[in-house]
Amino acid sequence: MALALVTTLAVAGCWHDSDDGPGGGSTSAGHGASSGSGEGGSSASGDGGSSASGDGGSSASGDGGSDRCSPVATHDGIISIQDVSIQGAPQAGHGLTVQVLFTSSRPPAYEQAAGEIEGCKAWVYDTEDNPPPALTDQGEITIAGLAGGPITCRFGGSGYVCPTSTGAGQASVAPGQTGTAAYTIDGATFSAADVGRYLRVTGAANAKNQGAFPIVAVESSTRAVVVNQGATEEDFAAEYTVVAGAGPVPNSPTDPIERGDEVVVGISPGGEMAFDFPDTAPIAAGQAFTPDTASAAALVAVPLDGGALTLGCGGPGGACGAAQATVVRITSTDGDVEGASPFAMPPPARKQVEIQCVVLGGDGTLTIPAEAMKLLQEAHQVSPISRIRTALMREGWASATNAAPLPPNSTTLLVGHGLIGITNP
Repeated sequence: MALALVTTLAVAGCWHDSDDGPGGGSTSAGHGASSGSGEGGSSASGDGGSSASGDGGSSASGDGGSDRCSPVATHDGIISIQDVSIQGAPQAGHGLTVQVLFTSSRPPAYEQAAGEIEGCKAWVYDTEDNPPPALTDQGEITIAGLAGGPITCRFGGSGYVCPTSTGAGQASVAPGQTGTAAYTIDGATFSAADVGRYLRVTGAANAKNQGAFPIVAVESSTRAVVVNQGATEEDFAAEYTVVAGAGPVPNSPTDPIERGDEVVVGISPGGEMAFDFPDTAPIAAGQAFTPDTASAAALVAVPLDGGALTLGCGGPGGACGAAQATVVRITSTDGDVEGASPFAMPPPARKQVEIQCVVLGGDGTLTIPAEAMKLLQEAHQVSPISRIRTALMREGWASATNAAPLPPNSTTLLVGHGLIGITNP
């Protein structure tokens, strides 16, 4: 029923030749940007990446007439699986970051090469009359092929999370040295694979003993060492979850995406049921890289003068590991950042700009045209930008598209290494 409804909505507005119906054109929909912070790219299938795409869609037909239009995409998806680090913040470490972003389609305000995989696209959102599209639940996502073992990600109300274990038990907290603390939880099943993940704990009387903390060591199946500088001694009845793909971990001793890793992504449709594609072929992960000198500086000082911007690892001072694609994603906000984490991206107060660019192959360098950068400049003039988040990524790239009769919704899949820069204009 839900799948049939989605298909019906996708072809709504398409007229067919008949004695009692006028001819007409299809309603078009472009690819939209994903809200929230994370990495992304264009969502079309083509050369340069493995593909798990089926037929893009079938023509809709009505009784007694020929087709005048085909189903159009209703949603866009990005699944990003990265070993992420923060430019200029080595103390933040690095770690697996998984983002699953499914949103309704929005036509871009700028498109460098219409219908092509490569190039840049940009979206401009206004909270009053064109707010960023909300993240949606599209079922379970499975990720296999990582060194830490397979993980499953589910929609958690405000976005996707990837829990690996959950439970409840009596807990004790023992503060350690250098801002760490040992959490012992009866009945827990910690393992070495949990190093680099996050421990989410509730139930403590001391607010600083609960929250989400990066795991830096596992001493036994019931005892994990986390980074928590505010921890104090306490015993309490805890509920806990170990979460994979939650972001960088200080002093992480592991590389969550290793040379030679090949990742397979699958979906078990659910929620809004706008996506259903077969498991991808193995996607070879993009290798680690070092940004060139100019890009390292630009990542934390994105200009707002409307000029073209070049980022990559191919210039002087840079080093590019093997990868299928170079991807850049820029997100702005004019939200209030006072008191927020230096890496947080609060929701926009008025304006938000999203720029996504991809180059397949090449020398590891990507140029964002002035036409796209000018949208940032114009948004800043209307409502001053408070923070810009720029992701430079070297990726294994693939695209998965629904098979007919579903709408031809596409999901871009990115696997590799990313470097995040934060600009505070």
